[in-house]
Amino acid sequence: MNLKINFLVAGFALTFSTMYAQTSLESKARSWMASNSNKIGTNVKDHFDLRSSRQSLAGETLRFQQTVNGVPVYEGDIAIHFNKKGEITYATEIPVSKKLKSIDTTPSYTKENAFTKAMAAAEIKGEITHQENDLYVFVTDQGETKLVHRIIINSYETPGDWEIMVDAHSGEVIRVLDVANYHHKDKPKKKTKQKPAEIRATGTAYIFDPDPLSRAHVSYGGNYVDNNDATNASLDAARSLVALPDITFANGLYSLKSKYVQVADFESPSTGLFTQASPDFLFNRNEQGFEAVNAFYHLDRSMAYINETLGINCKSTLNNGILLFDPHGLSGDDNSHFIPSSQRLAFGEGCVDDAEDADVVLHEFGHAIHYWITGLKSSSAQGLGEGSGDYWAMSYSRSLNQWASNEPQYNWMFSWDGHNACWDGRVTNYAPKYPTSNINSSSAIHANGQIWATSLMRIYNRIGKEKTDRIFLEGLAMTNSSATQQTAAVAVRQAAIDMLGTFGFTCDDVNIVTEELTTSGYTLPSYQCVNMAVADISNPQMSIYPNPVTESLTVSMDFKKTETVEIYSLEGRKVSETNIGSNNNVINVSGLAKGVYLLKIKGTETAQKFIKN
Repeated sequence: MNLKINFLVAGFALTFSTMYAQTSLESKARSWMASNSNKIGTNVKDHFDLRSSRQSLAGETLRFQQTVNGVPVYEGDIAIHFNKKGEITYATEIPVSKKLKSIDTTPSYTKENAFTKAMAAAEIKGEITHQENDLYVFVTDQGETKLVHRIIINSYETPGDWEIMVDAHSGEVIRVLDVANYHHKDKPKKKTKQKPAEIRATGTAYIFDPDPLSRAHVSYGGNYVDNNDATNASLDAARSLVALPDITFANGLYSLKSKYVQVADFESPSTGLFTQASPDFLFNRNEQGFEAVNAFYHLDRSMAYINETLGINCKSTLNNGILLFDPHGLSGDDNSHFIPSSQRLAFGEGCVDDAEDADVVLHEFGHAIHYWITGLKSSSAQGLGEGSGDYWAMSYSRSLNQWASNEPQYNWMFSWDGHNACWDGRVTNYAPKYPTSNINSSSAIHANGQIWATSLMRIYNRIGKEKTDRIFLEGLAMTNSSATQQTAAVAVRQAAIDMLGTFGFTCDDVNIVTEELTTSGYTLPSYQCVNMAVADISNPQMSIYPNPVTESLTVSMDFKKTETVEIYSLEGRKVSETNIGSNNNVINVSGLAKGVYLLKIKGTETAQKFIKN
């Protein structure tokens, strides 16, 4: 029998010497940071607190927060990722660290006065639904280092996640910014529309899956238009009847609440919570409950897919892990957003109601995924967040196989909400390469995000949905709050490398990921994958014993000269190399972890498997 074995030969790796083998990952990470301060943008005297550790399918990621006299530095976080062998394979940079200057970290302007000033500066109106007030060291756009009160405000009548930086010494308002993640840039005019014991229950619902145009395989027009939410026989026929495997029953009423998702009403307009006596949420699009159950279904199923099917823990850190969403928010505007501070989603109503289009729902959910999986340290730089949201939505829509690859809609994002008179929508076959001339412009994040989404969807088409979803999630999990598309591309490829030999990942998959990301303009560390034919396991040219082995492995063969022996893990990673000959044919393998390995004579096809106990 002939076996094909893929060997990964890394041309770049961040690894440790064996002297650290018995120390903790934190100690390894701190040693690496001290040795690589110039590379990551820090100073050896900088102080970092370990804030979190996340074990994953690709290894373990540690997150550190830079502090000055105990005060956290805004966007001063670093993530260091270890593969399952305890080697550092990825680390983020901290651009802000290079700009820090010495300052007084004792505030002289009170947080109460700062909050009052922030309310006025952001023109907040209505009931406050969420607020934060914390002290940070902040580097301004002009490069000044300031001690600030970072104030976050959400309110019922002022949509957004308002972040206000107030100088903690002078009281000056330094910056007012809505940090919510919106699914598109434009804001057309809005349209006007009018605790008990709980039991888990099941139900049914009518939804759009993912939208009426894709389901009916038609273009926007005729009966398939918004028409101020009016329904008709064609749009009703484009609905899908689905099961709701997890809803709540309490006090004689069924509600849209699962272990993952819950409908809420925290932004204007007020439309209620859609509780009812029946478990069957059978609305048409003219009824307000349709948007609620449509968003609920897609969010709940997407969270179940990540946490149960993929086995990746990714949930809200608030509200007992349940994601809250408002199906009718943003005061009716034609936009939607994820609110990082309160970890909630809200969907607007202008033109096509956003919660009717699964692309919009899952795009906004993509922002939540990005925020959670990075330990609440996601980045919007260069459109990374927008492109990630687009990918997550398209990953689902394309899996339904409703459009052929030669049809324009195959690559359309927001097929129902956009690509019409409302707004232009986006695509996942975007032609520009990374980096564009405006890659760092905050006004171009939605356009530039298409580069990232396009790259991932090309990978998706070649290695499949589940593998691409895995490397997307595990790769993002290695990044930090200042990540760019470039650093994320390296992380996603590294996730594929770190999962070699598991979940079906092969060196061919890594090659494809590398090829597609490089095609898009990203620069990746060099490596090469070589397909090498390996003869039958009982290779007559060589025998090795004992097998299994604990300490010393003897190689028996007809030595004509000194040979170089390479030992690989079955994932394709070379773990050792040594020379052997007729008078020196014993190899010490006591330092190898337990498992199955492949011993190969370098420059030949002679190889044998062995088991290390």
